[in-house]
Amino acid sequence: QHYFIQSNLRLYSELTMINTWMKQVHTCTLSMLLGRKETDPTQEQFRNGTKNAKLVKINCAGEIFVTTETSLSRYPDTLLGNPARRAEYLDTSTGHLYFDRHQELFSAILYFYQSPGTFRPPETIDPVVVEEELDFFDIDLARMIANYEAEEAAKNVPVPPTLTQRINQSITDPSYSKFSMVWGGIDLLCILTTISMLVIETIPDYQKHFDDPFGTPLVPYKIMIYGIDVFINLFFSLDLLIRFSTWPNKRKFFAKPLNIMDILAVAPFYVELVVFITTRGLPPPQFFALKVLR
Repeated sequence: QHYFIQSNLRLYSELTMINTWMKQVHTCTLSMLLGRKETDPTQEQFRNGTKNAKLVKINCAGEIFVTTETSLSRYPDTLLGNPARRAEYLDTSTGHLYFDRHQELFSAILYFYQSPGTFRPPETIDPVVVEEELDFFDIDLARMIANYEAEEAAKNVPVPPTLTQRINQSITDPSYSKFSMVWGGIDLLCILTTISMLVIETIPDYQKHFDDPFGTPLVPYKIMIYGIDVFINLFFSLDLLIRFSTWPNKRKFFAKPLNIMDILAVAPFYVELVVFITTRGLPPPQFFALKVLR
């Protein structure tokens, strides 16, 4: 278990160093392009943070180490991170903390607080000694790794979609649900039907079948054709209204070319309907261009 933890920490540390190097290269590249000197924000933050920070001096087997309370407080559950527990090792004559522990390994332990979270013990030290030192300073790497993975997993938990988002996906994505497949099928059928009717209406021999459906005498199939046209346009209007009402950003809705095309496809029907109601008859022949637009 110790070797497994150590190998994972080493891999994590190397990835962290690579990420840091990439950020520094990116900063240097920007500095060269902009022609001015840029300051690494992490280093600037470190300098500003330690300028007024309270220093903690630690004597480990005769060698003095200096760090800050801010670094140690990152892990309050450990020996060095808990002010009350580390006060037990305070040498009142010097004001230093004193530990008669492994001196070479203590440097790696102290860096664990300063990095933070990077633990790279020298490979020459016996793993048993490493485990004993970690136990003494109450650094439970397995628990820390588990907590880290739990935090990362919590960040990656997908947020369930809202009701508005589910409605929008049901209308716009046919693969979202069975209802979406049915809705998409009806939409496709309406498109094919209205295109077929518009094409047939251009044939001279069939134009008379698309005349005034409420003229005299009443012809049932003309009323049926007009009813199909009304149903199709009402369906398109409902689809457009639902998509607009559930769109996250109403302004961006009109920035989508397909949405503009859908509006232009529905608008001629209502123009013709207004003309039909106001003139009590069919619109002039030039209004056929609106159908072509549709």
